[in-house]
Amino acid sequence: MRILGIETSCDETAIAVIEATGTSRAPRIRVLSNVVSSQMKLHAKFGGVVPNLAKREHQRNLVPVLLQALRESRIMKHESRKRVGMSHDSQYKILDSILEREPELFAAMQKRVVPFATPDIDAIAVTAGPGLAPALWVGVNFARALSFLWKKPLIPINHLEGHIYTNLIPKDADGGASFPLPRFRYPALCLIVSGGHTELALMPRAGTYRIVGETRDDAAGEAFDKVAKMMNLGFPGGPIISRLAERGNTRVYAFPRPMIRDEHFDFSFSGLKTAVLYTIRDMKKLGAKEKRDIAASFEQAAVDVLVAKTVRAAKKFRARTVMIGGGVAANKKLRETLRAKLAAELPRVPFLVPHVPLTGDNALMIALAGFFNTKKKSAWNTVQADANLRLG
Repeated sequence: MRILGIETSCDETAIAVIEATGTSRAPRIRVLSNVVSSQMKLHAKFGGVVPNLAKREHQRNLVPVLLQALRESRIMKHESRKRVGMSHDSQYKILDSILEREPELFAAMQKRVVPFATPDIDAIAVTAGPGLAPALWVGVNFARALSFLWKKPLIPINHLEGHIYTNLIPKDADGGASFPLPRFRYPALCLIVSGGHTELALMPRAGTYRIVGETRDDAAGEAFDKVAKMMNLGFPGGPIISRLAERGNTRVYAFPRPMIRDEHFDFSFSGLKTAVLYTIRDMKKLGAKEKRDIAASFEQAAVDVLVAKTVRAAKKFRARTVMIGGGVAANKKLRETLRAKLAAELPRVPFLVPHVPLTGDNALMIALAGFFNTKKKSAWNTVQADANLRLG
């Protein structure tokens, strides 16, 4: 079974193709392609992702990224499409109606995709949400158009579920060899941390989710970006903060750890962010050393809260697997601190972390989530984007 995955929830245009073989009890996965086109440099000058700009760039990038993914997968057929059962005009009208809000994408698809025969895939998985609505809709409509054109079923995927499944992908997955697909031990607990989300997702069993904790204001990644902006460090701020923090002193500034001792598992980072703002405002000098120490003290405070809540939740719900996912999962301090805390307090519970390059948005995780959600195959005209889609 071959699944093509499409991801456009924010500022990465990504398409991947995987091949699943073996049995239902012992599946094997082979990554045929995994292409990501980033808009990071484009949005950096605005200090954050601009939704309508992201939409425009997705329109421009989707067809080139698709063609590259198909070529790398060696499943692209260069012979002309055989028209069966529908006139060219009828097909044109339907594709035009699907992509009526993406005229640039429609034109590129007509010229570079429609003329060629259907590639050897069995289904299309696409991120349906959550994310930026303008960006999501471009990917969903493109997937709907491909589903109609190629007569392949669509599988709508929750972006956050994709981040969870990155924990099953080995470091050398892009090498071309197939790998056995491991299974989580349930109940499993995942800390999802990114620029838009901070959630603790409990999985009592495969495909079932319960959010046991989430941020009440800013997401962790958003707080990292905003603190970086306060110090004029650039965008995205998370990686910059982490690099500075490695050379800073975590004890110079006593920033708060919001709700760290509360019995619930929700998070709050607005107070921590405000404390950093006031500290910077009251400083006589904000030099290189001060920036390093602020970065280190802030990062330590944020990580302390994330780790404390995750370990307590793992104990309460008797998790048999603990993992992390999302862009902030690349943070070295978070990975190492959570690993050490779990080893000390829950030594028998496996701790999974995704390969760092897969912590960011990608379509490989969407294609893999599609494999686990084949029962959700849908007709092209029934799938919708939902910017506020919940996990569970």
